[in-house]
Amino acid sequence: MAMGKHWYDNCWTSQEWRLNHLYWIERKNGPPCRFRLNWAQQELHRNLWHRNNILKARQLGISTYTAMLMLDMCLFREGFHCGIIDKTLPDAQEKMSKISFAFSSLLEPPVNGEEFIEDEWEREQINTFSRQLFASSSGRISATRAEFATGSNIRVGTNLRGGTMQLLHVSEFGYVAINDPKKALKILSGGVNTVGRDGVVIMESTHEGGKYGENYRLTKAAMENVGRTLTPLDFKFFFFPWHKQPEYRVDEGEPLRLNNQHREYFEGLTKEGIHLDEGQKRWYLSQWNTFGHLVKQEYPSTPAEAFETQVHGAVYGTQISTLRAEGRLKQQFEPDDTRPLYVSWDIGLSDYMTLWLIQPGGDGKFYVLDHYSANGKELAHYIGVVRGWEARCGQSIAANFLPHDAAKRDWDLTSFEQRLEMQGLVCRVVPRTSDIWTGIHVTRQLLTHCVFHERCSEPVVVDGVEYMSGVNALENYQTLPPGANGRVISMPLHNACSHSADGFRTFAEAYAHGYVEKTGARARPRTGQRGGMRKGMARGVPWAK
Repeated sequence: MAMGKHWYDNCWTSQEWRLNHLYWIERKNGPPCRFRLNWAQQELHRNLWHRNNILKARQLGISTYTAMLMLDMCLFREGFHCGIIDKTLPDAQEKMSKISFAFSSLLEPPVNGEEFIEDEWEREQINTFSRQLFASSSGRISATRAEFATGSNIRVGTNLRGGTMQLLHVSEFGYVAINDPKKALKILSGGVNTVGRDGVVIMESTHEGGKYGENYRLTKAAMENVGRTLTPLDFKFFFFPWHKQPEYRVDEGEPLRLNNQHREYFEGLTKEGIHLDEGQKRWYLSQWNTFGHLVKQEYPSTPAEAFETQVHGAVYGTQISTLRAEGRLKQQFEPDDTRPLYVSWDIGLSDYMTLWLIQPGGDGKFYVLDHYSANGKELAHYIGVVRGWEARCGQSIAANFLPHDAAKRDWDLTSFEQRLEMQGLVCRVVPRTSDIWTGIHVTRQLLTHCVFHERCSEPVVVDGVEYMSGVNALENYQTLPPGANGRVISMPLHNACSHSADGFRTFAEAYAHGYVEKTGARARPRTGQRGGMRKGMARGVPWAK
């Protein structure tokens, strides 16, 4: 930008110029440098909206940009209030330290700092004005709060309630949403709600947890806003992939040797219009070797693959990853009218209810035809789902497998099992396991022999309410996070995923008990005693026959 009569005239009229010339930042590798917008920061700054949802690869500097933006707004505007919410207080304080360093460097630029302003006169003029700006601002910055003579301030924390903010930065919301869902809701209600319709919210994160959680919900809604006319309260979607970052490449080394999995991955990107050169591919493979399947979380190439990553402690993570790699999660097929169909249930009328439609094939595989989930519906609603499946498949359900509590009698001395049988459904109650991990073990074994219809990967919409898909629920079924002092609790987490996961486990346990073989196409209502789990279940069963 050309200098005016007074060079600082341009500073007052162009915030982008100020961001590119006034502030200094520390780097993890190398000396401090004068901040300058990179491609991602510039794209965000020039297209910033009132509500912004940013899905990104690691280390693109979005947090640094937001910190510099907050400092600039506080120095050049009166009564401007900013906030930073992060997953931990030390993480939030680290962002405040960026602001503190940039502010103190206005008075005295870092010794041996890396400069890009080559004109000595211009550099001295900028430094002179920076010192004047520092003196007039009279800022006071602590670990959690910054205050300036303009009456503007910045607060940081893990949640900010009370007061009104004009600019809020929510960092790593994906991590918070999947590891502490209650805290994520508090951030939305207590933090985001403090920003008025004319303010700015910047939510940036790598995504965790697949197609589940508050971050997925918000990101999906923002993606659906693309191409629409936005109101100030609608989130605008930004995606910053790894392959646009110039530094993400390795040009030295031996010629690439791709295995089939890597070759198919890069060919798939090419079909989507993403053309990588050899240096980029070599860099990506180095990250693949480091992170494994988590590379799609840390360094997504497309928005869709960012949602393929699993939560930490995924109970069936290995099995679902294998099915996805082998293309067995989104198949199209019809039921075999010569073989029996089964419905496996997880029950809870006042809670979630899930049903799976499964057919064992003659090839040793289990064909999962459909999944259904809803909440708070009457029993007749779910019986209607079963009848609908029968009509679509052209045959009756051989047996409905029910969890052990289906045999418990209610206040009128009628059990859930009996209620279904009174409506003409054939039922079989699966005995309770003494250890849930025994059932999980046989479910893992059965999953390796499954083929899922594409319907099972689609969300279930009931009366306008969307419930997660069956595959998504299985993929995000996880163990409890570590407790106090890192204590590991070896139990599955009970959340929205567990209902569908429990319903699928009911079928696996029924098969392990031999009920699938015994009930057959001409199954009759259960007449024998329930009995305990047979010994073969604990050591595995011969799945492929």
